[in-house]
Amino acid sequence: RFCCVPTFGRDATRKFSKNVSSLSKLAVCDYEDILQCCIPVCEKLFPGKHNNIIQDLLFELTTYHSLAKLRLHTKRTIHFLNNSTTQLGRALQQFQNLTCSAFITVKLPKETMARRWRKA
Repeated sequence: RFCCVPTFGRDATRKFSKNVSSLSKLAVCDYEDILQCCIPVCEKLFPGKHNNIIQDLLFELTTYHSLAKLRLHTKRTIHFLNNSTTQLGRALQQFQNLTCSAFITVKLPKETMARRWRKA
């Protein structure tokens, strides 16, 4: 779904590859592009309440990132950042307690081999 996101601006989001999850050695700007576009991309990928929890979490992550990235803070932006940190913590707890426990996940064979290789 990321490859359907159009580019915008010369210095803004660039074209995504066909498989974003397989990307390796990402730069900071790549993470930012993925974070900025992930809310519409991930919309309705999960059933019911889990979709809402994930969308809220993505929104809180994006809000926190944008506030933390500011180069000049005022008392007001620091207040917003403190509130955003609290909201992000709540969203992460809700995600962990309700969504993570609802899905069974397994490591891919490639991930398992990489972990074994690192431990050796």
